[in-house]
Order: sequence, then C-alpha cells, then structure tokens
Amino acid sequence: MNGMFWVRGDPLEFDHWRELGNAGWGYSDLLPLFKRMESYAAGNSAVRGRDGPLSITEYSPRDPLSDAFLRACAQAGIPETDDYNGGGYYGAGLMQLSTRRGLRWGVREGYLRPAMKRSNLVVITAAHATRLLFDGNRATGVEYRREDHFDNVHARREVILCAGAVQSPQLLELSGIGDRARLDALGIAVRHHAPGVGENLRDHLQARLMVEVKGLDTLNDILPSLWKKSRMALRYALFRDGLMSAPGATAHAYVRSAPERRRVDIKLQLHHLTSPDERHPTKVVLDERPGFSIGVVHQQPSSRGSVHIRSTDPLAAPEIRPNYLSGPEDLPTFVRGLRIARRVTQQAAFAPYYVKELRPSRAAESDEALGEYVRATIFSSMHPVGTCRMGADVASVVDPDLRVRGVDGLRVADASIMPTIPASNTNAAAIVVGEKAADLILASTSRQSR
Repeated sequence: MNGMFWVRGDPLEFDHWRELGNAGWGYSDLLPLFKRMESYAAGNSAVRGRDGPLSITEYSPRDPLSDAFLRACAQAGIPETDDYNGGGYYGAGLMQLSTRRGLRWGVREGYLRPAMKRSNLVVITAAHATRLLFDGNRATGVEYRREDHFDNVHARREVILCAGAVQSPQLLELSGIGDRARLDALGIAVRHHAPGVGENLRDHLQARLMVEVKGLDTLNDILPSLWKKSRMALRYALFRDGLMSAPGATAHAYVRSAPERRRVDIKLQLHHLTSPDERHPTKVVLDERPGFSIGVVHQQPSSRGSVHIRSTDPLAAPEIRPNYLSGPEDLPTFVRGLRIARRVTQQAAFAPYYVKELRPSRAAESDEALGEYVRATIFSSMHPVGTCRMGADVASVVDPDLRVRGVDGLRVADASIMPTIPASNTNAAAIVVGEKAADLILASTSRQSR
C-alpha cells in the first residue's frame, strides 16, 4: 500500500543501522542510491537525484489550508524547511510525492515496466509462492501455486526473497527456517534454527486531531459539492496539480516531542478531511462539516510485535501480533504529539478559519483523557518492517549483505530486513533496500566470475 509520500527518512536512523553493525548501511552509504533512484527537479543536486527512474514532485500549488498549516507551524516554533529530503529533516514543508504529471509513479512505472521489455525477465502473475526449494543446505528455487496446480522455478545462482514484512518470514518458516519449537509443533522439518524469523515487527501508528473550519475548501467540504468538484477536476485537467494530484495529505512537519529529545520523534501530517465516525471510531467516513485533521505519528516506537505461521497451509494468513503501545514511552509520546498538534491549531495563522476541535475535543485536557483517546482511535500507517532483521550478530536473520544465516544461496531484500523502523514513511527506504541488494548481488556475481 503506497500513499505516494516521498520521504527518505532521518539520516541519523540510517547511521544507527550502521552503528548496529551493518556496514554499508549508513546515510553516507545510501545517499548515492537515493540519488540514483529519483528524478527531482528542485533541491540541491549534491544530495538530490535528477535523472533516476522515480519521478518525484512537490505538491502544488500552496493552497490556503496548507499555507495556514505551514505558517502556524512556524508560529509554534517549527520552522519551514525547503527540502526535508535534502538533509534538513527537522521542520515543516509541503509533501514530496512519487508522482508524474499528477499521476502515481511508483516502482511499477519506474522500474518494472521498462524492465519488462528485456528478454531476460519473465513476470508470472496470479501466482502465490508456497515454499523455497533446497538442495541440501543451498536454496535452489521456489515452488508456487497458480490456479489449481503447483510449479517450480529454479535459480542458477541465488534466490532473492522479496515478499515483504509479513510474507517473507512466512515463507522462511514454511521452508524450515525459523524457531525450532514452533516448526516442530507444526511438523515442519527444521532446516535452520532461527528464532529471530518473524520477530522484531515494527510499525508506525497514527492518532488524529480533527478540527472544524470555516472559509476553507477542505476535501469533506468539496466532495459533496458538484460545483467545487468540477472546479477541482478542471484545475487537474489543465495543470495536473492541486488536490486531485495528491493523496489527501499535502504538508507535514517533523518535530521533537520534548526539548530534551536529540532527534525528531513525531511527525504531524496535514489531511484535508476529518475522520473517523464519532460513533464508530475505526470507521472512516466523510464528515458532514468542513474540516481538517493532523495525523500524529510516533517515528520510532519501541513496541515490537511478531509475524508467525499458524499452519503448514501456505495460503493461510500468518498470525500478526503487533503489540501496539506496549513500549512504556509510546503512549506518552503520542500524548505529547497531540498537544503539539493542538498548539499548532491555536496559532494566529488558523484564527480566521478555526471553529472548534472536533476530536478529541478540548474537553480532553489531561494526559489520561488524551491517552484514552489515543487507545480508542489509533490505527496503523501500514508500515510493517523488521521481521527478518539484518545484523552482524548471530541472532539476526540476515547479514549486512542480506544473506540468510544458516543456509546458502538465499537473500532477503525488502522492508523485513530493516533493523529499526525508518523515521519516515517506509516506501523510499524499502526501494533503497532493493537498490542496495542489486549492488550486493552484482558485486557477488562479479567476484564469482573472476
């Protein structure tokens, strides 16, 4: 699920990966790959790519609500940054999006479609990988199911597993790589005892502060109006910009939840609508009143969960235990984030438009009341990572070259290898894992051919 937000992440978090023993994974190591990936016309060419496969644009034009948010952030002590992907991570700015001429432009458009013209690539669709194939201790291929029959594909050099933070650990466990006790209980022959498979699940949660406004066109004010919808569609048809070119969020701010924090730990994200339903907090609806919401996202939650198979059926969903808010500092950080979001809405820039806070409402003033609101309404940002953790220690699932420990000829290259969650949306970081994997595989192939 790609919301098209282009956020590389906090450079300090990638440096943390390197400090954890993952040589080659610091920000200075990954910067050339980030540049190689993107085509972005603005920013400093020393740190931004100009001719990569991924088209990156900044949301435009600066509409009144986005402008009020950025000015209010500045008034609340959060400065505006020209390019949060260019090194100035702290601060507020318009969203950068993986779009081209107002249309989605992701890895399908930038990487896959051009590659499908090559004779050495075959794409098999409507297929479900069921297990990895081995010859002794070496991975040799993949079994997959298509319609009602099974087929195999075989590798001459290596198998690269890229099934994501949920299904990469599932396939490893189905293939006998995982915790011995868990596999024994399911009758799966243990190929390699790896207790870390499926552990270390991390995700970004989001709580939202919602405000009713007047005098501003927000999405839940525009969408019921035929005239306003037509005007927005005309703008998009003529200029390929405006709200129809964006996924509903147009600006954000990266902040510290407390002065003593050394690093950014909260993101405030402006959404042009309010949700969810007051009677059913988990149901997203179009509010009857014009308004906006500020999503509060804890960037480095300490809560860790797991993903594990429950049966030997490869088509059965694994059990996901996210353990949200189990870290002792996670809930207090969200409460501080809501207070910062509330402070932004009380600035002079919003005064001409502000009507009232809809949710959690100003009646929720205490830490306890705000904490209850968070617990009742918080939801996932769909950023699962970490379930095949990369590391230099023997307990890690893959080494810094992404090779699965305990077997030969097998690598994992997706968000599951991330040792911690990037302080950002995870799309750009997941793609840079692919770019890094490509370099590692090519370097290995070059050494073998000498």
